[in-house]
Amino acid sequence: MLGLCQRAGQLASGDLAAEQALKKRKAMLLIVAEDASDRTRDKFTGLAMSVGVPCYVLGTRDELGLALGKAHRAAVVIQSRDFAKGLIGILEKEGLTPVSVRG
Repeated sequence: MLGLCQRAGQLASGDLAAEQALKKRKAMLLIVAEDASDRTRDKFTGLAMSVGVPCYVLGTRDELGLALGKAHRAAVVIQSRDFAKGLIGILEKEGLTPVSVRG
């Protein structure tokens, strides 16, 4: 599904692109790699919460990159409402819930 989203031009991946999409409020969903550093995870989950975007922590950086046909990625932003809705549905069926900011 991530690959389809990328081919449709509705995905931003990598730290800089993901951060810009969140700050410009173009993001509908954020996925952060499980093996991202605590600092990276906290930065992105905090940013997502501040703009009201659901954030899931799943997969490794290598797995996210492989799904996109790229090098490892710590953060992926879905910019399409429809793709985000579909992915959230899949994640919920798998029993995953969005994360909240550590406090």
